[in-house]
Amino acid sequence: MPALPPGIEGSTSLSLNESQVNYLRRLRAAVPSNIPLYVTSATRTPETQASALATKRNLGDDLYKLYAKGNHDIIQALMAVPNTVADMANVLRKYVSQGRYLSRHMRGDALDLRSKTLTSTQIQTVMAAARQLGAKTKYETLPPHIHIESIGHTVSDAVQYAQDTAQQAQSSAREAAAQAQMYAAQASVTAQDAARRQKKRAARAAEALYARRQTVYTIGAAAISVLLVTLFVYRQYRKQVIK
Repeated sequence: MPALPPGIEGSTSLSLNESQVNYLRRLRAAVPSNIPLYVTSATRTPETQASALATKRNLGDDLYKLYAKGNHDIIQALMAVPNTVADMANVLRKYVSQGRYLSRHMRGDALDLRSKTLTSTQIQTVMAAARQLGAKTKYETLPPHIHIESIGHTVSDAVQYAQDTAQQAQSSAREAAAQAQMYAAQASVTAQDAARRQKKRAARAAEALYARRQTVYTIGAAAISVLLVTLFVYRQYRKQVIK
């Protein structure tokens, strides 16, 4: 698993991907070195997301408002079960299996930074730097922290890319198979044409040979007939002379 870049601290239980680490490296370079950066949360599993939700529910946070965009059914399902990690994790796993992620954290596309050691000015400086790097930011109060999302990596995007790649491979395989069948059919037709041409050539050769033999036989028969007539005439002539 990738480690935090130099100059940034964080919880030992963090789950980080390369995009998160690269973004933190850029953020550290954009934020003055006297402002400490401590990562409290990165990529979350259904269990770690459920743990964060349990804390928010205990603190009285409004989950409907926090996860407003198209997630009311997920929040409703979460609020219908006990406020335990196990129960809420089961709900989140069901939606993940459908390709739906309640939080950008679950998609590997968010980071939380500790704010309790920062002044209000430093918080604004960090958030401004994060936005300049193309991310979205939000300051959450229950519990207090800087939330950064849209850093350029999501699990769902990666899954979709893998699916697209698989579909392209399947399509290429089908096209290759179709081309192979076409070439085989063309080769078969070519072979059949060649066989037909060979058969015709053989037939023509046989016909020519038969014609030559018929000519020879005809000439030979005619010559024999002439010879026999000549002999018959000669014999008749000899008989008359001898008389």
